Amino acid sequence: MNNLNKDEKQSLLDIFGKILISEVRDRALKISMNIVMQTTVNNLDLERYKVFTNLNNEEKEAMCDLLSETITDTIYRFLEMFEDYSDIMELDLIQGDNKYDIKLISEKMGSEIACYEDDGWIQRFSKIGRFVL
Repeated sequence: MNNLNKDEKQSLLDIFGKILISEVRDRALKISMNIVMQTTVNNLDLERYKVFTNLNNEEKEAMCDLLSETITDTIYRFLEMFEDYSDIMELDLIQGDNKYDIKLISEKMGSEIACYEDDGWIQRFSKIGRFVL
């Protein structure tokens, strides 16, 4: 890792962050929000969660915000787990013939998502943002 300069490290973190936010966080949040808003095309979900039809817009917004916070917190804790158990876990990104353990590149994995900062992965890579109704 020491042979990487700051820009190269940032580039690797950005690759990982963009994939994590778009393929995990945004996808999970979109599915959850569609269920709450009752706009999902999944009839099983519409039936299972029909209680959401009784919510007013303010309640739906609060529910979607809670889902956003919960999904983000789950990702944060998942990333922290790799740091806490670094002696038995790696989180690798492969570029060409090189393999990089992402947790060794980042100062603090969980804080990379930083939903309240402009340079966090959510602000930079999310199509949904912190929360949009």
